[in-house]
Amino acid sequence: MKIAVTDDGCFLATGSYDTTVMVWEVLRARITEKRVRNTPTELARKDYVIAETPFHILCGHDDIITCLCASVELDLVISGSKDGTCVFHTLREGKYVRSLRHPSGNALSKLVASRHGRVVLYADEDLSLHLYSINGKHLATSESNGRLNCVELSKCGEFLVCAGDQGQIVVRSMNTFDIVKRYNGVGKIITCLAVTVEECFLAGTKDGSLLVYSIENPQLRKTSIPRMKSKSSVSG
Repeated sequence: MKIAVTDDGCFLATGSYDTTVMVWEVLRARITEKRVRNTPTELARKDYVIAETPFHILCGHDDIITCLCASVELDLVISGSKDGTCVFHTLREGKYVRSLRHPSGNALSKLVASRHGRVVLYADEDLSLHLYSINGKHLATSESNGRLNCVELSKCGEFLVCAGDQGQIVVRSMNTFDIVKRYNGVGKIITCLAVTVEECFLAGTKDGSLLVYSIENPQLRKTSIPRMKSKSSVSG
């Protein structure tokens, strides 16, 4: 099963082997719990509870769901499938908007969508990245030069951050796919990647290491947080 959560945490989308996408509302519930064991003092806190039933069940694919994105800002749920298609539905009303198909019909492996209305599709079969506008116009294509295990967006939404078997983190423009920066992964296969609020990268490797990268290019830094100059790795 594939899962996507909106940035505000209010909606959850799930995609499954039965080719459907379900959209769930995440509710805030007030729960009372004891502050200290064996004392009558209680503390009220807010917790998050997923609604028992989905409020949308979205169809349109002929094969399993392989990737998923949900955005409140775009009011979209975008699903990718092994059938090579990418289907857009509205988040709040569940209405079908449009479909895109991989240029070669390959199964989609990953997708991301920025709040600026740029959508990226990636397929393992041909190791290609494809950039589209939110209206379905094809804008750019680029080879990934190796299998990608991670395709993420910078927090500002203007850069695509990719990593995988080639052992590098590659940062591309979300407007042109031009490479802005490469970060050496010391030859390790990167299996997972997170971009922090400070626009730094945390990369997990196949051999159990954690790599921490600072952003050296001022163009990438959109905050006033002081720049970190070091890169470190910790074996797990």
